[in-house]
Amino acid sequence: DRKTVLIVGGGDGVGSLEGIVKSLASEAGKKCPGETQLVVVCGKNARLQHKLERQRWEGVDVCARGFTSRMSDYMEVADCIVTKAGPGTVAEAAIRGLPTMLSSFLPGQEAGNVPFVVESGFGEYSANPRKIALTVTGWLQDATKLEAMSEAAARAGQPHSSGTIAIASDLCEMAEAATLSLTEHELASSAPKE
Repeated sequence: DRKTVLIVGGGDGVGSLEGIVKSLASEAGKKCPGETQLVVVCGKNARLQHKLERQRWEGVDVCARGFTSRMSDYMEVADCIVTKAGPGTVAEAAIRGLPTMLSSFLPGQEAGNVPFVVESGFGEYSANPRKIALTVTGWLQDATKLEAMSEAAARAGQPHSSGTIAIASDLCEMAEAATLSLTEHELASSAPKE
């Protein structure tokens, strides 16, 4: 039963994706030979996808894919994910209980996702491909840690948490108030004029 690491470079497949794949393939091939496969989603970066497909790896299978609308399916079968700190990916990884190695973030909109993942206990952050490789390989060799991180991710991504329910309740109240206001306006405008 091989462990699957999903490595994602965003829709454009940019950043240090190639360096991460090379470092992780090398480390996993040495420390977990024959026990690991890397699924790399290169996005629209066809050049990188073809380069990775042509390369032969020692002790690890590497499967490169292009842009996909089936990320949910890939997450379903993965044991962990290496990704940038995009909000959609982080949220789905949490909901799926997927240990997460963050490799980069955009200042501002993605920066807050790093402490969320780290402090929630379901991942770590490093921009260094070698450190990413060592960290993820360590997770793969420690089933207890991987399971604990998976449980922490699931707790962080609870779609029925009290916060989510409170937000939904507030939205319903706002919609009801807007409907009542509209109805009052319609009544007032249809009333006979004196």
